[in-house]
Amino acid sequence: MVPAASEEMSVITASSGQRALIPAPPFTIARSEAILSGRPRGAQLLEAVMEHLLEAPDPSATPLDFSGVSFIDVSCADELLNKLLRRLRSGELGGRYLYLQGANPSVAETLETVLRLRELSALARQGGEVVVLGELGRPMREALEVLLQHKALTSAQLATALGKNTNIVCNRLNALQRQGLACRLQDGTVGGRRYCYVSIL
Repeated sequence: MVPAASEEMSVITASSGQRALIPAPPFTIARSEAILSGRPRGAQLLEAVMEHLLEAPDPSATPLDFSGVSFIDVSCADELLNKLLRRLRSGELGGRYLYLQGANPSVAETLETVLRLRELSALARQGGEVVVLGELGRPMREALEVLLQHKALTSAQLATALGKNTNIVCNRLNALQRQGLACRLQDGTVGGRRYCYVSIL
């Protein structure tokens, strides 16, 4: 069970400063491309998505929308998702983040297979829920679940919520940021020197 936010946590989270990513327009795969197959098609999609992301503000979160896709094979998904996430996480695109949405069960299963194969993870909207697809250890999942609930927390706040040492929590938050599952933003509440971590969804 995710711990309830304390009054102090609510006050700090609601203070001034940027505490959310800018929602960016989705990249929606056209319904005319309902069947996605092969690495060449994955490479074409990768190029198109990268161009779309470059037009998004920094920092921002962009949905990659699979609602028009009925089937994607592993080779196409690997060419698209593996290379896309690695380029995003290299810092090549600054503070631009990406999550998945609209995938039917078959497409989601293929995406999950690729992510696990490549030891990657991504956030996805499935129905009315936010889920993690791919590889993510239990300690990281616990931290992410609390962050998703509160949307923005400092490392001290998350440490309190989890009942953990702040240094341990900082390591988890930094790892979540490296994996593209959270973003560190400057919070202007203490002369612009304090940071908070925000969920990309």
